[in-house]
Amino acid sequence: MINPAPAYHAWWAADGLVFTLAFLLGTYVWWRALGCLKWDRFTFDPLGQQIRLLRFLLATAGGFVTGVTASAYALAWQAVRTLL
Repeated sequence: MINPAPAYHAWWAADGLVFTLAFLLGTYVWWRALGCLKWDRFTFDPLGQQIRLLRFLLATAGGFVTGVTASAYALAWQAVRTLL
């Protein structure tokens, strides 16, 4: 049986690629941005294990939000393109 819509698989692959690239780039940018904070105002040990873990988790969450936003923009662009 022939697959009726192979173009949708390419869209899903493109969305996955956009999400992955935006997630990685967003995580890196968030990691660098969180490095600018003065962590000594929040804790007694600004270079400790717990702060590095918190910074990593916040950077990962920021990268996820960036990836979801990029995927939403890609999906919206595809919807607009099909309307035109």
